[in-house]
Amino acid sequence: MENFTPIEFHQARDFSKKMNATFEFLKQNFKSFFKSLLYLAGPPMLLGSILAGNLYGGYFNFVGNMSRNQDPDVIADYIGSPVLWAEIGLAVLLMFVAGVMIVSVVYNYMLEYDASKTNRIDVNIIWERVRKTFPTYLGTIFLYWFLLVVAYFLVVLVIVGAAALSPFLAFFAAVAVIIGLIYVVITMSLLFVIQAFERKNFFEAASRCFYLIKDKWWSTFGLIFILSMVQSTISSIFLVPWYINFFVTMMHSIEGGPFEEPSFFQELINNIFMTLYFLVSFLLYALPLVALAFQYFNLVELKEAKGLLSRIDTLGKPAESPKGDEQY
Repeated sequence: MENFTPIEFHQARDFSKKMNATFEFLKQNFKSFFKSLLYLAGPPMLLGSILAGNLYGGYFNFVGNMSRNQDPDVIADYIGSPVLWAEIGLAVLLMFVAGVMIVSVVYNYMLEYDASKTNRIDVNIIWERVRKTFPTYLGTIFLYWFLLVVAYFLVVLVIVGAAALSPFLAFFAAVAVIIGLIYVVITMSLLFVIQAFERKNFFEAASRCFYLIKDKWWSTFGLIFILSMVQSTISSIFLVPWYINFFVTMMHSIEGGPFEEPSFFQELINNIFMTLYFLVSFLLYALPLVALAFQYFNLVELKEAKGLLSRIDTLGKPAESPKGDEQY
């Protein structure tokens, strides 16, 4: 049994300290944090992962049928299947809801942790917070993607106009657009954490993203890139059996035979591990989200010193003891 010491959010941290704080937070809150994720975001996440795994399996079965039959009608039957498009639509919807739920659970958990100074947090408390803020996050994501789509069409018009003048001009315009898009996406990555901790609307939070990230874009990009690599590397472990089975099938095709129809056992293994891959990927999406929260507090402290001012205000006052004294 260890004494529990809550992590102070409002601190300036260098890159390594932000990484350490991220993993320390996850280690300290492992049981209650991931329990909240599984209970609240788990149902749509699991159903969406099952559908996505089944869609991938169905696609490679379609490739195998094409190899064996060489019949053009196979393509028409596959593309024209109402069941296929219903599965795609439902999978996208469930994964979208799961993504919004994950964002909401992560930042509401961090809000409760900061408020209560304990890692013994009940799922029902997080659910009450999520229930109240879910519409805000949902609206933010819809508005964010709507603006991206509008910007995309405007950019296409610019590139087409540039292409009418010169192919080289169109090429440089396309490169500039890609760079600009990456810059905006990384900058707006702080949008949800700002909304969570500052209760700002979409446009106020977006404006604050650009203010906070000024001169710190590369450190934010590096944090997202490294933790996204960790996320993808761990989740990819569950694809190893799928790749082994696919490799064996490909070797058979190279030797001159068509793609073999997978046995029931092979298909079951493929679907299980593809489902696990999507499920773990969603759960580990919490890694960059938590890291972005520590980046947000770091940037606020560097630019506004809110944590320092708060500590100055509490000088001479008795410190409150944390509610929990155990660490999971």
